[in-house]
Amino acid sequence: MIIDYPWYMVLCCLLAGAAYAAVLYFIGHSRFSRRTQWVLAALRFLAVSAISLLLLAPMTRRTVHERQQPHVLVAVDRSLSVLQGPDSTFSADALQEALGGKLRITLRTFGDAAGTDIGSVLEEAVDDVDAVVLATDGIANRGPNPATAAEHLAVPVHTIALGDTTPRRDAALGGLRVSRVAMAGSTIPMEITVTALLLDGHTARFTVEDARGRSIMSQQVTYDDDRFAQTIQATLPAAEPGLQRFTARLSVLEGEVSVENNTLTFYVDVIDARRKVAIVADAPHPDLAALRRAIGNNPNYETELFFATDMRKIKADDYSLVVLHNLPSREHPDVAFAKDMAQLYVVGLHTDLVRFNALHTGVEITSKANRTQEVTAIAREGFTLFNLDGANAFEAFPPLSAPFGEARLAEGVQTLFGARLGSIDTRQPMVAATAQGEYRRVVIWGEGIWRWRLADFADAGSHERFDRMVQQLVAFAAMQADRQRLRVDAERTYQAGNPAVLRAQLYNEAYELTNSAEVSLDLKGDSTSGNYTFQRDGDGYSLTLPDLPEGVYRYRAATADGLTAEGSFAVEATGVELSRMVADHALLRTISHTTGGRTFAPDDLDGLRQQLAELKPTIYSHTRYSDLLGLPWVLAIIVLLLGAEWLIRKLSGEV
Repeated sequence: MIIDYPWYMVLCCLLAGAAYAAVLYFIGHSRFSRRTQWVLAALRFLAVSAISLLLLAPMTRRTVHERQQPHVLVAVDRSLSVLQGPDSTFSADALQEALGGKLRITLRTFGDAAGTDIGSVLEEAVDDVDAVVLATDGIANRGPNPATAAEHLAVPVHTIALGDTTPRRDAALGGLRVSRVAMAGSTIPMEITVTALLLDGHTARFTVEDARGRSIMSQQVTYDDDRFAQTIQATLPAAEPGLQRFTARLSVLEGEVSVENNTLTFYVDVIDARRKVAIVADAPHPDLAALRRAIGNNPNYETELFFATDMRKIKADDYSLVVLHNLPSREHPDVAFAKDMAQLYVVGLHTDLVRFNALHTGVEITSKANRTQEVTAIAREGFTLFNLDGANAFEAFPPLSAPFGEARLAEGVQTLFGARLGSIDTRQPMVAATAQGEYRRVVIWGEGIWRWRLADFADAGSHERFDRMVQQLVAFAAMQADRQRLRVDAERTYQAGNPAVLRAQLYNEAYELTNSAEVSLDLKGDSTSGNYTFQRDGDGYSLTLPDLPEGVYRYRAATADGLTAEGSFAVEATGVELSRMVADHALLRTISHTTGGRTFAPDDLDGLRQQLAELKPTIYSHTRYSDLLGLPWVLAIIVLLLGAEWLIRKLSGEV
C-alpha cells in the first residue's frame, strides 16, 4: 500500500479508531460483559481506522504480466505484372486465413498499374512487427532499392515467389524521360528505352505521334541481342499551347507475349507564357533600341515600339507592360491609356515632371532649375523585390542624364540604384520600384541607358548584365498578383487507376479565405463527363474524382453567385508495369537471406505457417497502480465489521 502522506498521518488514523472505540465502550457505564466490550471495541476500532485510512487515498502496486502473440505483416503484390501472370488468382485473404490462428496479422496490399514499390513496403514495416511475409514477383520499378531496404530490418522477411521467371519473346517501351512542361514554340527533349527479349535479328519501327495521329518522328530499331536494350533520344515540337498528347509506338512482331507494352502515351503541358511589352516614346532615342534588344533576348517577351503620335492604337488588354520613355511630355501630356497597365518610366530631359508627379507613380520629382545633371548609379542594400546579381558593376558604368531636382519616395517604394552626383551620394533614387497598388511600377530617373549596354560589352564582352537587369525590371513590373477569388488547384497529369484529387480556395470581397458557399464542378473529357460538388475541407474545399479513363479533361468550377475558375488536366495510362514481365525471384531470395527469412512457393503455405509457428510470444511486464478506495472487497470488509458489531449488540439486547 502506498500513501502520499507522512507516516504520522497513519498513526492519527489508528488513534482516531482507538479513541472512537474507547469513548463508545470503555468510558462510562457499559451493560456488556468485559469480553463483549473488547470484541465490540475491536470491531469499531478496525472499521473507523479503515475508513480514516481511506480518506488518505492509499494506492496499491502490483506487477502485471501480459502475453502478446507474434505480430506478422503480410504484404501482397497486386500490381499489373502479378495480375496478368500465372499467379493472378493468389488471394491475400486466403493467405491471411492460412496463416491465422495464434498470430496477429496486419494485411497490406501494394502495387498498381503505375508500378510496384517493394522497397517502401520494407522501409515502412512498423517497429512491433516480429516478421514480414512478402508475396510478390520481385519486379520493382518504383521507390528505393528493396535489397538495400531489407538490410536495415531487424526481423526476418519470408518471401512468396509469385510470377514466372521463364523469359518470353517480347519487346517493350519504358524508362520514359521527358520534360512535362515546355514553352510554346520551343522543343521538347525526350528519352525512352526500348527493351526486347528473344528477338535477336529482328527489326522494328519506333514512332512518335501527336494527338491527331500524325507521325512526328520515326526510327528503325534492330534487335541485335536476345536481351536487347537501347535508349532513343528525340526532340518533339511544342507547337500549340495546352496539354499535348504524344504516343510512342513500337511495331509488334510475331510471337510477342504482350502488345500493350509496345505503346506508351504521355502528356506535356505546353504553355504560352510570352508577354507583350509596348515601348512608347516621345521621340526617337538610342535608349529604345537598347531596351528592345535587352527585352527581346528573353524568349518569354515580345516587344512592340510606338511613338507618342500612335499611342491611341495601344489596347491595355493586349500588353502586360508599357515602357514610357520621356512621357508624359509637354507635346504629348496624355498617357491615360497606361493607367490600366503595369508601367516602367524612363524620366528624361523631355519628361513633363508636373504631369509625371500627377500620375502618383510612387516617385515625386521636384525640379529646381531647367537644366540637367549627370548621375551615376550606386547599388543600394535592402532592395527585396528581386535579386540582381552583379549590381555593383553598374557603379562603373557611364552616367545618365537626369532632370535636375530632388525626388521623394512614397511608402513601399524601394531603391535598386541610388544617384551619385560627381563624388557625392545624393541619396536620391536612380532606379526605383514598387509593388503597391493595383499595378506595379518602375521608374528610371535618367536617360542614356544605351551607354550602359555598350559599357557592359566593353567590360565583360557581352550584354548579359545589362540585359538581365532590364529583364528583371520588366519581369517584376509585368507580374501582377493573382486576385482571382475562386481558385482550383489540380495536377497537370494524374496516373490512371489513382484518384484525381482537386482542391479549391474561395475568397470573399475582402480577399479573406472562406468556404461559406457551395462550389460545383463541371467536368468534360474525351470519353466521359460529369457534375460534382466540392466538399468543405478545413478553410477550403476538396474533391476526389472517381477513376477516370485515360485522356484530357477540362473543368469549370463555379459558385452560385457567379464566381468561376477553369482549367484542364490529363489522366495518363502508364505502361511501366507491362515493360517488364519476367519475375525476379533472385531478388526475393536475396531479401530473405539478408534478413534471416526463407523463400516459399505459392503452394507451400503450410511450410510458411510452420516457419512462423517458431515465433515466440512476447511477454510484457508492467506495474499497475490501483486506488484502494475503488476495490470492492475493501468496502465489503468495512460493511462486515460494522455488521458484525451491530449483530453482537443485537444479540446482547442493546439494540
